[in-house]
Amino acid sequence: MKVSMIYMASGFGKRYGTNKLITEFRGEPLYLHGLLSLEKTEKINCQLILISQYERVLSGSVEQVPEAERFFNEDSDQGITASIKLGTEVAWDNADAYLYFVADQPCMAGETIARFVSEFMKSKKGIGCVCAKGHRGSPNIFRRRYKKELLALEGDQGGRQIMQKYPQEIWMMEVDER
Repeated sequence: MKVSMIYMASGFGKRYGTNKLITEFRGEPLYLHGLLSLEKTEKINCQLILISQYERVLSGSVEQVPEAERFFNEDSDQGITASIKLGTEVAWDNADAYLYFVADQPCMAGETIARFVSEFMKSKKGIGCVCAKGHRGSPNIFRRRYKKELLALEGDQGGRQIMQKYPQEIWMMEVDER
């Protein structure tokens, strides 16, 4: 199983009022926590991709996560879809799946991500997401068969558009609200 993990750190933090990605959380910038969690998914043959519009985010994690491939998101004003498309474009051609992870989930543990990917692959479903109390959230994972649709996304709704089209293909894993 080969998974391209796409870490999306391009948000503007409009509702937060400032760039929350660089806000300190437990002694580190918020964006770094999730990136380090993805790095800890050792049991998965993965490619780790960091997408950001912020040079500070791209360069600020080099020492802690040197194996991550970094790409500047020049279309971040188009919303999350721009990050999804860029990450999918630069992902491994032969990836079995694409995992999309937003950068403002500092409490998501690497073990949880590894279990999510492993159980999703066993499910044989085409799309997966975590949920808390029945509410779908991130990360999301899509099998390779959805690559063309991921690259064709428009607007700022992200992968929800594909999920709405194929509700029978969604596998969910319940996680703690944190």
